[in-house]
Amino acid sequence: MTYQAREAGLKEVEQLVHEQTVYQYLQENNEGGQMDKDQMLFLHEAISGSDLADAAAYRVVSATLYMILAHDTHEKIDEPGDVVQLTRKEQELTVLAGDFYSALYYRTLAELEMIPLLRALQSGVQETNTAKTNIYQLHVATDEEYLTQLALTNAAIFAKFAKYFMKDETFIALGCQFFLLKRLKMELATYQEIGASRLKRAYDHGYFAKEAVTNFESWLVAIIRDVKMEVERLKEESEPLSTILEKRIIEVIND
Repeated sequence: MTYQAREAGLKEVEQLVHEQTVYQYLQENNEGGQMDKDQMLFLHEAISGSDLADAAAYRVVSATLYMILAHDTHEKIDEPGDVVQLTRKEQELTVLAGDFYSALYYRTLAELEMIPLLRALQSGVQETNTAKTNIYQLHVATDEEYLTQLALTNAAIFAKFAKYFMKDETFIALGCQFFLLKRLKMELATYQEIGASRLKRAYDHGYFAKEAVTNFESWLVAIIRDVKMEVERLKEESEPLSTILEKRIIEVIND
């Protein structure tokens, strides 16, 4: 597929997501989650070699994006101790937005009669929720396990999707590490802006203590450095990537 054709396909998927009236309302009122264009890019890459017709493939990717949106939106609900707390009304609207996105992906995959994929993605949802619990309650024994669980909180659905469409393990690992890198960078930016991060408890607990850093920000910067190196390694070892995806990976690494 040419660069122009792939870019046109991505725009088609984005349009399918944005054309929903309720989605537009939620965006205008800052209640719904934002579609992650990098998730869209990796999902599109994963499905590009399948036997599905383009129109069906675009709908499958958009349905999966709705599933991811549902979980990203529900994640906006406060954890105990969060610095910024939503009002009761904001929490209720956030829950409704997540439920709306969930209904969209169920309906789309049912219409396409892709029940096996639906089951695979639902197992990704379960892994996401389990990983979130493990991270929040620190139910992990090692540094490596902590990062693995943290990666799953943002990449479990993608991983199930890519595996369903028979992508190799290196590509799946690349996607998981890429989304982990984005999450870590987001946490660093949030901490620098408001002095808070959901990862602070892991630092206080003593994970990655071997780095002997003196503060949370330095601890997080050190982890980001190591994950960047892993993303670079996996990019080189992965199957050939589309120009648009490789360019985006390099952009995030160098940002």
